[in-house]
Amino acid sequence: MGQDLSSKVSACLEPSSTISATSKKSNDGIMSGFNTTKSLTLAVADEIATLAVQAAKKNGFNPVAICVMDPSGHEIVTKRMDGCPAMVYPKISHAKANTCVSTKSSSRAYGAKYLKGADGGEVGPSTFARVINQISIVGGDMAAFQGGIIVKEKSTGDIVGSVGVSGAAGDEDEFCALEGVKQCSMATELITVPDNHSCKTAKL
Repeated sequence: MGQDLSSKVSACLEPSSTISATSKKSNDGIMSGFNTTKSLTLAVADEIATLAVQAAKKNGFNPVAICVMDPSGHEIVTKRMDGCPAMVYPKISHAKANTCVSTKSSSRAYGAKYLKGADGGEVGPSTFARVINQISIVGGDMAAFQGGIIVKEKSTGDIVGSVGVSGAAGDEDEFCALEGVKQCSMATELITVPDNHSCKTAKL
């Protein structure tokens, strides 16, 4: 049983093509100049996106677009539901997913960090200007609001991808992203950030 589970995990989490210059000691003590990271496979990313679409349909949310990324910020899968405006929401879902792998936090947390003070009130102009400058530096491909989540391998805590959803309300977008991961075939081997949704309009 353990061997079968190990094989399943290996098949669904593939090494990313990203190479880091960070040196690392291998098991035999020899220094290596390469570092590899794991990534969701196309099959699992496609499953997550499809399940996110199903979550939106079942709950009667507005049509959404879903983007699943690898840890390097490269798009694996993007899907857009019928009726979801093509010029806007796929780009926003991409920005949400990119925010997660770029900042190693959910898009909700990224927004909360810069758009709300420690007391929950409004931030000052200097803090607001900082987040605007950050988003501008990366060409606008970041989003400081709900709908983007991180996907991690449970056993190691390593980030293996991210999911961005856009088209419904922010909490609904985030709900769909989380449902996509939690209902997929790899759910027991994955964790999400955030781990639970804040959606009050979900029916299922």
